[in-house]
Amino acid sequence: MEVNQTNTEQSILAAAEQIFIQKGFAATRCMEIAAAAGVNHAMLHYYFRTKEVLFNQIFEKKAAQLLNFFVKAFDSDLPFFEKLQIGIETHFDFLVENPRLPLFVFREIIQSQERKQFILQQVFPIGMELLKQIERAFNKEEKKGGVRPVKFFDLLLNIGSLNVFAFVAAQIFFDMEKDRENPEYQKFLNARKKNNVEIIINSLKIQ
Repeated sequence: MEVNQTNTEQSILAAAEQIFIQKGFAATRCMEIAAAAGVNHAMLHYYFRTKEVLFNQIFEKKAAQLLNFFVKAFDSDLPFFEKLQIGIETHFDFLVENPRLPLFVFREIIQSQERKQFILQQVFPIGMELLKQIERAFNKEEKKGGVRPVKFFDLLLNIGSLNVFAFVAAQIFFDMEKDRENPEYQKFLNARKKNNVEIIINSLKIQ
């Protein structure tokens, strides 16, 4: 019974994630999610009382996934620049697996003050301890004279901007569903990841 219940929950979450990201919160209907998950409307409400609960769980899940990726990258004794490279590549690889997520997040923040507050108050704090850990590593390297003095917040914005925009641009030139195995799409992503790492690291290195 527990296995069936878990499978049903996961089916609903997977269907909801796909539809939310494609259509946005406001345009998504619970009946549409239920149909895609292969359950009836009543069963969907049994597992997830409201559309908001379902949406929030998906957001928290994505934040936790990204956090776990970064923990693996920075929980090591590697030199700072190697950690940073792994961190940038890890964030990029997460976006490879979730290419529509950035535009989805931006859309929800712009369209709904309530969901913006949820993201800021509930989702962002999930990664705050890790960000503090990364900031401590950066500050330590800065004090040693190993990096140029820049604000840590600016560093995060630069990484996020470069990585996220690669996927905004990709949606102009490629079909995000049909071209996942397209060699040109893979070539584009690999080039952007490599260039983004070089841009960030070169901006911090003391010449």
